[in-house]
Amino acid sequence: MTLRSINLDKVIAFSLMSFVCFSFFSISLTQISCGVGGLAWMAKCYLTQSWREQTFPLKIPFLLFVLACIIAVAGAVDFLGSYKSLKRLLEILIFFWAVNCIESDEQREKLSLLLIASAALSTFTAFYTAWGTGVTIAARAEGTMSVYMTYAGLLMLALLLAFGKLIFSPKENKWLHPAAILIVVCLLLTFTRQAWLGVFAGLVFLIWFRKKSLLWFMPVVLGVVFLISPADIKTRIDSLTNLEDVNIKIRLALWQGGWLVFKDHPLTGCGFKCIDAVNQDYPDPTGFIKKLRGLHNNLVQLAVDTGLFGLVSWISIWVVYFMTLYRRLLSMQDNAVYRRDAMASAAAVLGFLVAGFFETNFYDAEVSMLLYFIMALPLTRPSNE
Repeated sequence: MTLRSINLDKVIAFSLMSFVCFSFFSISLTQISCGVGGLAWMAKCYLTQSWREQTFPLKIPFLLFVLACIIAVAGAVDFLGSYKSLKRLLEILIFFWAVNCIESDEQREKLSLLLIASAALSTFTAFYTAWGTGVTIAARAEGTMSVYMTYAGLLMLALLLAFGKLIFSPKENKWLHPAAILIVVCLLLTFTRQAWLGVFAGLVFLIWFRKKSLLWFMPVVLGVVFLISPADIKTRIDSLTNLEDVNIKIRLALWQGGWLVFKDHPLTGCGFKCIDAVNQDYPDPTGFIKKLRGLHNNLVQLAVDTGLFGLVSWISIWVVYFMTLYRRLLSMQDNAVYRRDAMASAAAVLGFLVAGFFETNFYDAEVSMLLYFIMALPLTRPSNE
């Protein structure tokens, strides 16, 4: 191995660590980290002529989705307003970068623990804000992010990773217990219900595959959380089962409006951000579509923007992902550590998908970048050997 290759390995290792650290604090530094790391990875492959040794799981569904996005933009009702969104497709490279650059199980473990520690550390900024303003929905915890929903999505992913480790290996890394408590409390302070639902789905998934009988304690745990929560959070929790809640009505109006647009552009969609260009052509008695623009549902938003081609190819990414993970779990069923990490990543992805029924979190760059990284953790090369 040449000196240049060794130096590039150091750059890649540092960029992976800085990526997970900055994910909870700064999108700019996060993007710089993966950008530098990605370039170092490609430079190393060029110098060592090792492109054939790289692995690209999920490449077919990802390529189909990229093609669907390009076709949607090419036929967009507002090409100039749509084509800029194609740069977001570069985020997919984070998945392949992490898959090929995490070179050992020990490195994978350190990165996942660093990710959880960074999430726990970020909660102190939210607690400081709550200390000054009190626990109120008017002052939602948002950390250093610009939007509380973004911060909640990041916390959700980190929390499910932590839960995966705690449920499958409760005696290891005992510091994860207080870290998880900090993240749970901070997540409640975001008042973000779709992230709460995502955590609930991921937690049920983990417990189901670890020890089903423990699910009987879930109502007790949820009841305790409800009882000790401040009044505003209790009200927010109560609204989860209130079909007359104003936010439910807003989402229903958005989804109905999205359906009308989709029917006119069913195959390839009307392009990204096309709602801005076409909403005046459709009835919008509530005014929510014009005001909010986003449709608060990944499936509806992708159907409108990229049509059936884009929607089906996007769904295929997750179908192939879980199928690939399942096959690897079967082939490594005697490896308890791998099973723990794979289930934790699967729970995080599941939580993201569930939350995406009520929010377009796939369109949130900070969340999607971290998601791609977490997806890659159980698919790294050491797991293939």
